[in-house]
Amino acid sequence: MKTHFSTLDVLRFFAAFWVMNFHYLFNQTGDLEWYRYGNLGVQLFFIISGFVIVQSLNGKSVKEFAVNRFLRLFPIFWILCTVTYLITLAIPETSTVSFSEYLRSMTMFGDLFNKIVGYTRLIDPSYWTLTVELIFYIGIGIFTYFFSSKNIRYFLGSWLILSVIAFLFRMDHNFYVKLLLVRHASYFVFGGALAMLATKQARNLFEKYFDLVLLFVSAAFATYIHPLALEPYYTINPLDTKIITLLHILFFTSVPILVYLSVFIKNARVIHFFAILGGITYPLYLLHQKIGNAILNFIIARYDKISWSNLSIGFEVIIIIIAYFVYLQDKKMRWWLKNKIAAKN
Repeated sequence: MKTHFSTLDVLRFFAAFWVMNFHYLFNQTGDLEWYRYGNLGVQLFFIISGFVIVQSLNGKSVKEFAVNRFLRLFPIFWILCTVTYLITLAIPETSTVSFSEYLRSMTMFGDLFNKIVGYTRLIDPSYWTLTVELIFYIGIGIFTYFFSSKNIRYFLGSWLILSVIAFLFRMDHNFYVKLLLVRHASYFVFGGALAMLATKQARNLFEKYFDLVLLFVSAAFATYIHPLALEPYYTINPLDTKIITLLHILFFTSVPILVYLSVFIKNARVIHFFAILGGITYPLYLLHQKIGNAILNFIIARYDKISWSNLSIGFEVIIIIIAYFVYLQDKKMRWWLKNKIAAKN
């Protein structure tokens, strides 16, 4: 039976909440507000994704993995992507997108298409992370199909080495090299290495030490390269580099501790509550930015005496509640689709 690390559900929710605060409040904050760095929540997502995917591939067929990932990601994404498109048409205060941009976004490869054909817009800017995730899933899925899930550590090691080489030789701006996800690979590798250590997947002492080396090298590489790219920060603070470095150190020390602490959580109600927090994260992430900002702008345009910060904080509660109900319906839909697929096989 696969071990469930419930503390990662809480961390996933925190990451989504942190990103949401960044998107709503970045232009309302001072240099040192904690949510100013909320876009780093995406890196937490990548760490968790690396952990979950490596754990879920252990002992499963690639077909089963692909079906589960598809059902987890696409049906609810297509629905919420369509809702987002309709809202951009209905609310004049938000920037509209073309129908072709909507269709490209629906593939979940929208950000990749944008780079190929020269477009710069997704229906929701947050969707760029989904392209990154999908490239990771496809890469690790193809490797597992040909070389078995027992050898995933060598996929992760090779990926990390290629990323370091691309960075050292300044090749990371080349489009094809970008497909290696140079800036993001180390987070997935860290999560994957941690999963192999936490679930004791090493078959011998060499593999155990290999996983440990992956863990430390990926953490060091990510901590080194991320502060070198500060484009996401709208007002550069001289302390940014130090703060981002410290936050990375916090990430790479706290995540293993949280994984370890999961062992001590036995209460079924607590585990269930944590699972709900983790479950609402995906719909919350899909809903919050474009739809949230469109509605906030619509309200502010008509009631300009309302403080953006106060309205945003209240609206966050509403978005979380909506995400919860979306999660419940998505859970039913996935269960129904999974049974339909199983009946045909």
